Amino acid sequence: MERSLELAQKAYQEGEVPVGAVIVRKGVVIGEGFNRREIDQDPTSHAEVVAIRAAAQTIRG
Repeated sequence: MERSLELAQKAYQEGEVPVGAVIVRKGVVIGEGFNRREIDQDPTSHAEVVAIRAAAQTIRG
């Protein structure tokens, strides 16, 4: 949870809505992200979607 709050703070500093997300599998972080809608100019770049994409990349290797 602490990492999610750190990511939310980063989003806020970047001018985004302050939301962070972390995905943990078996006690290991496999994906994380923060809102990047404005940075990426992508309406799907919500924190949870960014985290899911990162987790998928981790799982794929």
